[in-house]
Amino acid sequence: MADDLKNDIPVGDIQLYDNYVPALDAGNWFIQVNHTLTEKGRPVNTDPLTSLQEFIVSAPQFALDPTEVISKYPPDGSSGRYGEVLPNIVLSEPLLPWERKMADTDNREPWLALLVFEDAELIGGDGNSPTHVINTNVETFLKPDDTGKLLKPSITKEDDVQISDPCTCIHIKTSLFQTITPRLKELRYLAHCRQVNTGDKAIAGLNEHGLFSVVVANRFPLTPAAGQPGATKNIVHLVSLEGLESVLVDSPNFGNFEQVALLSLASWTFQALPDNQEDFKGLMTNMLYQADGKTPFPPEHFWLRLPFTSQNENDPAQVEASKRLRDGFVPLGYHTRTGEDTFAWYRGPLTPLLTTELEKADPFFTADAAIIYHSAFGVFDFSLAGAWNIGRSAALSDKSFGQMLLDFRRGAHTLTDQLLQRLQSDFFSQSQIDKLNHDTTVQDEFLSVLNTQLIADIGSPPNPKPDLSPLQAKPPDTDPQTAVKNFMADPAVQAKVLNLVKTDLDPISQWLARLLLLYPLPFNYLVPDERMLPVESLRFFYMDNTWLGAMLDGALSIGMESSRETFFFKITRDMMHEAAYKAAKVLRSSLSGTEPQPSEVSANLMSGMLVRSAVVSGWPNLAVRPYLKSGELLKILRMDHLSPNVLLCIFWGVPDYVEISEPQEGFAFGVNEDGFIPLRNPLASGMLLLGEQFPGEPVFQIRDLTQKQKLFMRSATSRVLDLNPDSSNGLIQKLKSALEAQLRSTLSSFNPADFALQMVKSPEAVKLNSQASRTA
Repeated sequence: MADDLKNDIPVGDIQLYDNYVPALDAGNWFIQVNHTLTEKGRPVNTDPLTSLQEFIVSAPQFALDPTEVISKYPPDGSSGRYGEVLPNIVLSEPLLPWERKMADTDNREPWLALLVFEDAELIGGDGNSPTHVINTNVETFLKPDDTGKLLKPSITKEDDVQISDPCTCIHIKTSLFQTITPRLKELRYLAHCRQVNTGDKAIAGLNEHGLFSVVVANRFPLTPAAGQPGATKNIVHLVSLEGLESVLVDSPNFGNFEQVALLSLASWTFQALPDNQEDFKGLMTNMLYQADGKTPFPPEHFWLRLPFTSQNENDPAQVEASKRLRDGFVPLGYHTRTGEDTFAWYRGPLTPLLTTELEKADPFFTADAAIIYHSAFGVFDFSLAGAWNIGRSAALSDKSFGQMLLDFRRGAHTLTDQLLQRLQSDFFSQSQIDKLNHDTTVQDEFLSVLNTQLIADIGSPPNPKPDLSPLQAKPPDTDPQTAVKNFMADPAVQAKVLNLVKTDLDPISQWLARLLLLYPLPFNYLVPDERMLPVESLRFFYMDNTWLGAMLDGALSIGMESSRETFFFKITRDMMHEAAYKAAKVLRSSLSGTEPQPSEVSANLMSGMLVRSAVVSGWPNLAVRPYLKSGELLKILRMDHLSPNVLLCIFWGVPDYVEISEPQEGFAFGVNEDGFIPLRNPLASGMLLLGEQFPGEPVFQIRDLTQKQKLFMRSATSRVLDLNPDSSNGLIQKLKSALEAQLRSTLSSFNPADFALQMVKSPEAVKLNSQASRTA
């Protein structure tokens, strides 16, 4: 595998690699250096000069950090039509399956395997463990079995492992071990690496290069018998096969052993159904279509707002209430300052319509200034006032932001004073005024002009002032405060000051960008009523720039103690807001370290969607791609899980359609409903694209679901693949021959990545048009 992990893969594409073998295997190592001193070719000292340095290459051996697991398929606890898929697990460490070397093999076989069990096949287990794991520690697991009936792997504990470290294991019968466990030569075809672009996924600890390791099971899940209702429980274990190499053969000699103990590094369960009620397609269908599964919901169903019905057109109050609900407002209880209980309207930053930005020269200096009163109905609208208070609360709760804002204002005021002093001074030229910068202190400026010529001129009549256009010399005012205020009112002065303080805005704009993208906001400020986003629903929205502006005003309102600071806030407001939007556009790329090259839109226009569904929890790395009609990808500003089953996406601009799909790195392996796979081009050259299905869409049958033919299973009734690469009748050799027949040429090799390409079941995807998306 190439060492260069630079990720330049287009969004939605994937690259497959056979493996990613580390330079050194996990274990204990040492470096020994010997040195001999010689003089004219003769040793001068017969005593050996030797230095020995021991070190450990650490890798998981008895347990695996749960954070190493990116995804499991089928998802943990899910139910679906999984009878034709091979479960797989995606790991964040691309080296992991090859970090430990298996004995008795010249090839680099993975030490991990993914085994699928029926509930009754696992022996024992602690308490109510759904996966029948036995909790123990390293010392107990390595201790020989007293009965002589339990085979344990022959493992040498690494020095970085403590005997008291916890681990989990499972016990199975030796006959079952022989029936379902991959042979040593088959292991390499059940693990590979994938590299994808992570720009269309939520940021949740994904590595920036998008490289993952994948371990695939060799056994299909058990499904209910034909005509039988209900679901069948399947259990999956990621196990270590280190130390069991001698029994990973066709006819192992177990001697007196009746059971085998296997280290379990990860496990989960799922239910296999005869229909597709809760697989990806089923879940998306439930969100987009009505109960019959055929009739799409109407367009208005997919906007983020409360459900409503049309009211009596002759009643102005009812018409107003309907309009408010249709526009995304929510009636909330309001206790007035005079003690009455009534209601007021509130709408958050996520709206079901594109709002017109409020044209307002000055910022909101208080929340009261943002209150809207509808005198015709006697009802308040606290949307903007709430936004202002939310921004102010967020700012007050972050001490570091307050300090950054204070430092920024102090620096700006100092610059203003220095600029005014220079314009009123006879000893500063236009070039010296232009050299003024935000990093220069008053003392530095004084020393910079304190030269011999200036000292010689002290006491002499001043020369006439040069032309300081566009910043003209200012005659001093008798009142210093008036002088500064009048000075700052000059547009040329404002432009000069703002240009000098722009770089000081960076940390502030980064903080405001997070606020602009709603990171600090509690969920009920975004969705004030649960009925706006019920369970198993998808809703689209626009971002209200007026609401966001009021929130930014609230955040920037802290610490203003004088009319001068208020005036400075007024003249810098637009610049600070623009800086926040600019920072928001690149915030995601700074967090993830990668970003696709999206299409840009000029206006500060944002939109997005909320998904509340088991599809979010079942597929944590769900891929979302917003497109324009031209096929260009829009920038994703934010994509995060607000809870295990709620996903928030914010886009820069308004997409014409959005594609939601299963993650590329977590797609499934398996066969179709008839046991076939499509044959895909395995070469990167030729008329066909790599991975493209051959003309005529040829297929290759792997499994007879009626269980009448063995085909490429270990037996006709077995659900375990026969992957023996040395057998001329095995799946590997036969699949290679089928591909060569399509290519009309000989393949030099057929490796794990090639096998993965043929066995993959392409990720399911749903495309939602901008209009159809609101109608499903």
